[in-house]
Amino acid sequence: MRFLSTLLASALGTLIALGALIAFGVLFIFAIALSSDPTPSVQPNSVLTIDVKGAIPERAVQDPFAQAFGDAPRFDLNDVNSSLRKAAADDRIDAVWLRIESSTSGWARLGDLRESIETFKESGKPVFASGTDAGMGEQAFYLASAADSLFVPPVSDFQMNGFYLPQPFFSNALERLDIEPKIVRVGDFKSAVEPFTREDLSPENRLQLQELLDTQNSVFSQAVGDGRGMDAAEIRRLAAEDPILSAEAALEAGLVDGLLYPNEIEAAIKERLNIANDLQTINVSRYARVPVSDASLTPSDEGTVAVVYAEGNIVPGKSQDNPFGGGGDSIGSQTFVEALDQARTDSNVKAIVVRVNSPGGSAAASEIMWNAMQRAGAEKPVVVSMGDFAASGGYYLAAGANSIVAQDNTITGSIGVFGLFFNARGFLENQLGVTFDAVRTSPYADIYSGIEPFRDDQQERLERSVERVYDTFLQRVADGRGMDRAEVEAIADGRVWSGRDAQEVGLVDEIGGLNLAVQRAAEAAEMGEGPYNVRILPRPKTFIEQLNESFSASVRYQITNLTTTPIERELLEQRQALERLVGTHGTVQARLPIDIRFE
Repeated sequence: MRFLSTLLASALGTLIALGALIAFGVLFIFAIALSSDPTPSVQPNSVLTIDVKGAIPERAVQDPFAQAFGDAPRFDLNDVNSSLRKAAADDRIDAVWLRIESSTSGWARLGDLRESIETFKESGKPVFASGTDAGMGEQAFYLASAADSLFVPPVSDFQMNGFYLPQPFFSNALERLDIEPKIVRVGDFKSAVEPFTREDLSPENRLQLQELLDTQNSVFSQAVGDGRGMDAAEIRRLAAEDPILSAEAALEAGLVDGLLYPNEIEAAIKERLNIANDLQTINVSRYARVPVSDASLTPSDEGTVAVVYAEGNIVPGKSQDNPFGGGGDSIGSQTFVEALDQARTDSNVKAIVVRVNSPGGSAAASEIMWNAMQRAGAEKPVVVSMGDFAASGGYYLAAGANSIVAQDNTITGSIGVFGLFFNARGFLENQLGVTFDAVRTSPYADIYSGIEPFRDDQQERLERSVERVYDTFLQRVADGRGMDRAEVEAIADGRVWSGRDAQEVGLVDEIGGLNLAVQRAAEAAEMGEGPYNVRILPRPKTFIEQLNESFSASVRYQITNLTTTPIERELLEQRQALERLVGTHGTVQARLPIDIRFE
C-alpha cells in the first residue's frame, strides 16, 4: 500500500511539475510583456488614484506570478510618497483619489502616508477619499480623514469606538503539555517572556501598554480632528460615549461628507473638478514610473541618498523573504551588513537612511548590525527612519546612527534582553512516550539540550551571560545618544516607548516619516535642494530570481496539497508553529513582546 501511494504521489508530482512548467512559460511571456510596458503617458486633467487594500508594504515584492493573478501589491510606501510629491508639481494631475477597500498597514506607516497627503494638499489640489461596502475601520479612517472630501456607501459599516490591545498567554497550555519554560531576563518591563510564564499582564507591562494605547488614541484623535475640522476632544468623546458603528452615524457626526454609491462618487469628483467628459485616471503603480522631469522637477545632481531597509525579525546570516510577496519575514545580519557596505563604499552615495521596521531578535546579530552602522556613520551621514516598530534589537542597531527620526506612534525602546529556554522532557515522555538517557563530559554540556531542567548553578551562569549582553546594549545606546550610562538605565529596563515619548526621553531626535529622514540625511551631506535620487538596498531581486523562487514555491505548495490529507497538513502546520515557538531556545534575544497591534 505504501508503494502504491508513493507511486501515485510521484506521478502526481510529475504531472504538477509539467503543468507548472507550462504555466511558467505562459506567465514568463506575460511578465516579460508587463516589464516591457513603456513609460506611462499622463493625460491632461488626470486624477491620481491610490487603491488601498490591506497593507501598503515598505517595499513591494514584484512577484510575477502573484501579480499575474492580482494578489500582490504593485506599489509600496516609497512609490506613494514619491508619486504624491511628483503629482503636486505635475500640471497634468488635478487631484488625488484614495480608493480604500481596507487598511491593515501599521499606524506609523499610515502616518507617513498622511504626511505626504498633507504636503500634496499644499499645492492647492484636492484630495478625495472613498470607502466601499466592505466598511471603514479606524485604520482606514485615519488615512481617509487626511482627504478634503470623504464618501462612503450607504448602509456600510463604520468603526470609531476606541482602541483595544489584547495579549495572549500560554502558561496554562504549556503546563498541560508538560513543557517547562525557563526565563532569564534583564529589565522589569521586558515583557516578551510573560506570555510563557503568566496568565495576565504584569503591573509594569500593563503600565507601558496603556501608555502606548493612550498615545495612539491621542495621535489618532488629533489627526482625525484636524482632518475633519473638529476638536480632538470631540473625537475622543464620540469614541467613548457615542461610538460610531455605521456610515449613517458617521455622516451625522460629521466624520464623512456624504453617503454615495460608487457611480455617484465619480460623478461628485467630476463636478468638483468641473470635468464634463470621462474622468481620466492613472493609478499610482503606473505613475510611479513617470520620470520626475516630466513633472517639471529637477533632481539634485549632488549624488544619491541610499535607503537601506532593515525589516522583520533580526536573525543571524541572510534574510529570509516570503516568496509570495508582502515583505521580508526577517532581516539577516549578513544581508544588512552587505547592503550597508555597498552604500558606504559607493562614491555616488553621499548619505544613508536606514529604514528600521523591526521588533528586534537576535542580540548577537543586532551587535553585528550596530557595528556596520558605526563604520558607515564614520564616513557618511547616517539617519535612521523608524517605521511601525524599531524596538529592542531594532533600537540596538539604530543607536549606531547619527540621528533618529520616528513617528509619534512608532513603537520603540525596549532596551532589554532575555533568554528563553524550554524543557520539553515531560511533554516527550508523558505525551509521546519518548524517553532519554545521556552521557556527558561536563556538568554544563546539557544546558541547551531542551530536555533537562536547569540547576541553580546553570541558572546563575545564564543570568551572568544575559547581563553581559544587557551591559553592552546600554553602552551602545549611551555612546550613540551622547548620554550617561545612568541616564540610559533610567529609561531602559526593557520599557517600550512610543515615538513621541521616546523623543522626550532622548531616544529619538525628531518626529516625522521617511521623507523627512531622507531630507535630513541629504542636508547633512550638503546635497542641495531636492528631490533627491534614491538607491534602494538591499538590491531588489532580479526578475529571473523572483520568477525562479515563485515557481519553486508554487510547485512545492501544490505537491504538498495533493499528496497530504487535511489532517496531515494540520499536523504540519502545528509542528511549524511549535518550531517557531521554541525557535529562540538557547539564544539571547533583544526583542519586543510577541505582538503589539491596536484594534
